[in-house]
Amino acid sequence: MKSSLEVAALACTLVALGATLPEALRAQSGGKLVGATVSDVSVVYESWSFGSDALPLPDLGGGSSSVKSASQFSLPISVQVPIGERWTVDAAGAYASGTVKLDAPDPVTGASKYTLSGMTDVRLRATGRVVGDNLLLTFGVNVPTGKTSLDAGEFSALRVLAAPALSFQSPVLGTGTSATLGLVYAREAAGWAWAFGGSFELNRSYAPVSLVAGLSAPDFSPGNTVHLSVGGDRYIGQHEMLVGVSADFFGQSELAGMAAGTGGGGAEIGPAHTKLGPIYTLDWQLRLAAPEFSELTLYAVDRYRSSFQREGAQVDGSSGNYLDAGVRGVFVATPRTGVLMALNLRHQTGLDVDNTLATAAVRSGALTLGIVQQLPHGYTLRPFVRGQLGKIESGDVSATATGVAGGVALGLTF
Repeated sequence: MKSSLEVAALACTLVALGATLPEALRAQSGGKLVGATVSDVSVVYESWSFGSDALPLPDLGGGSSSVKSASQFSLPISVQVPIGERWTVDAAGAYASGTVKLDAPDPVTGASKYTLSGMTDVRLRATGRVVGDNLLLTFGVNVPTGKTSLDAGEFSALRVLAAPALSFQSPVLGTGTSATLGLVYAREAAGWAWAFGGSFELNRSYAPVSLVAGLSAPDFSPGNTVHLSVGGDRYIGQHEMLVGVSADFFGQSELAGMAAGTGGGGAEIGPAHTKLGPIYTLDWQLRLAAPEFSELTLYAVDRYRSSFQREGAQVDGSSGNYLDAGVRGVFVATPRTGVLMALNLRHQTGLDVDNTLATAAVRSGALTLGIVQQLPHGYTLRPFVRGQLGKIESGDVSATATGVAGGVALGLTF
């Protein structure tokens, strides 16, 4: 069970990093709105099915099951509000409900599916210019409103829904309390607008899983994180190119209070110590100036995750590479209507340390079509549909995966 909890924590960390790194790069390139209140509410449904080739998912009781399909309904909400002329405050959270269906009943619990539903954590952040326009201060807090103490079925659902290969909208509900303090310094040099950033994230412990009545829940203390980044922005003719490089360094994590067995008489075993290896990310964008498009962007993000350590020793097969690339654009159909088109390609090597969906490799492509409709009084309506096709490999098992998604977002700027 120790390795199952560690791998789940690792998958959750990778998903969380995938969400926060692009935000830092956008802040560096000056992409924030100033002097406007922005709110956004979305309804999103996503689903993956694996055809006749179900993927393995070991459970907490020592048996094994295979995943036939996974789906999630989510309701993300975000608000961004200016405070005076120099500060901006934003908040984001979501409700999510996920279902994982099995090809046969779980041999231990008899369940034919796992579910996980609830609110996510609420992320609060304040960003301000403190020395002219060249130095930005960011302070963020992760408010632990999301569910963290899970039973065995919910934990099994989490191991699938949080898998980076599936890339669900809200993969994790709760990650405990944390606080981040960061600085970004910007200046111009050699025809580029440069930004240099650094931040420190302090994490508090929480209980990630509750196994059986009568046993105390394990206590997970994630390591603190240091994030360093540099980004550049310049025009090439009428086109704009952005590049960014970042690195994340992690402290030691501890998982204590684990039970050696699943029965009521299970005894606690000693704490497990792990340390994630550094994660290095390269981000590139080329925003093309095309009169027929209000937005046309080529992009690529490559993230390399180095091996992690367990009890001070490097774990073989725990490094991996994650590449996302594509093009997205909004074609101007009328002065108030745009047609959204996006093509995305992903190649993730996964991690060989665990032969389950939580660390699986994936090669996939996705096509997204939608409408961007400007409405009166500052509203914007953005419905979309997405189709995905790919191959997921987990250990010696591979499966053709098909995914569908759809949703609508309502934005307001005033």
